[in-house]
Amino acid sequence: MAYDRVDWHSGGDYPDDLPPENGGTHIGIFLAWAAEKGLIGEFHQEESQEHLTRLQQRNGTGRDFLLEACDGKFWDEDLNEEGNGFAVDYYVGDSPFNQAFSSYLDDYCRIFNQHAEANGFEYPSTYHVEDSWENYERVRPVLEQRFAEWQEWRQLEANRRLDPKEQFRAACQAAGEWLQPLGFKASRQGSLWKKTAADKDTVFTLAFEAEPYNSRADVRMTVQLRIGSKALKKWGTALDPVLADDAILYGALRRSVKHGDTIVWQLAGNQAATALENIRTMVEQQVLPVFELFSDRPRALAHLAAQGSGFPGISDLESTPMAYLLCFGTREQAQSFLDLYIASRPSPWRRNIMETFAQVQAGTDPGLRFQSYSGELHMKLAFSQGLLPPGAG
Repeated sequence: MAYDRVDWHSGGDYPDDLPPENGGTHIGIFLAWAAEKGLIGEFHQEESQEHLTRLQQRNGTGRDFLLEACDGKFWDEDLNEEGNGFAVDYYVGDSPFNQAFSSYLDDYCRIFNQHAEANGFEYPSTYHVEDSWENYERVRPVLEQRFAEWQEWRQLEANRRLDPKEQFRAACQAAGEWLQPLGFKASRQGSLWKKTAADKDTVFTLAFEAEPYNSRADVRMTVQLRIGSKALKKWGTALDPVLADDAILYGALRRSVKHGDTIVWQLAGNQAATALENIRTMVEQQVLPVFELFSDRPRALAHLAAQGSGFPGISDLESTPMAYLLCFGTREQAQSFLDLYIASRPSPWRRNIMETFAQVQAGTDPGLRFQSYSGELHMKLAFSQGLLPPGAG
């Protein structure tokens, strides 16, 4: 999510007498304050330490940091969780906090209009404000004031209920009202639901994943699913530690078209009830039948061998079940699944697979740890177990 960018300001009616970077002075002041307040994101803590140190020592301005470390763009990854919470409510316009108090740009303009008036001049535009630490100190007390007001405001009962985490948590709990009677057990405060099949080995997982940096008026999540097997992980570990994975199938609630996007559900306010009802319908119609299929291992193996791993509204044909077929199925079933998977790949991908096969056959493959394309691990596993690509028999 982008909060602001220099190029959003430096086009159109931007003053001809100013360099483009002046469109980022106000952004830089906010970032400098965020750094001083300990609200800068983990990305910059790891990747931009030199820039951060210069900023903290005031050997450069916040705008310098914006241009050099952020490429002139102010994104959610530039802040940590608390910083994003404040930015969503204060920096971005038209939020409940803005309406109750003010927005950053309104405060910024007011501060410098008052400064100019008190000193007998007028800025030709907002962008004519000088990029200096002196001007930073003019804005800093207001940022401190708004941050303190925001911390108090978000603790009010009405606002706490609107907190995106609370809205997400309430949605997860509501989903639990129909998942629990089906035998699913909750963890992660109700955002993760698991059920073990009658075979005591296969585990079905539904995960509600909140989108990063939701706001009170925009609470989004996706619904992910996973099928795993404890015995499969044990089998893979015995072959190679790289294969220590219990995954049989990954998926998500997606649009029911080929390569359909994962659906992002809106939970804010009164939209939650409709979203949850639609999620329940899709889970009952599309997910639970797949879980039921994999509760019967022979039937699941036969299905994968005949039709592959593509399930409408959940997953496209992927290579993940390859290990499952090699572990529990027959050689013929595994070969049939491999044929379906390779046939589903575009021609450049198929060429990569044939190169992998040639390397495995010649003994020149660098090993399972090295992968140059998605699914290569499963192709290496298949070929090492004696399966063949089409036309190689």
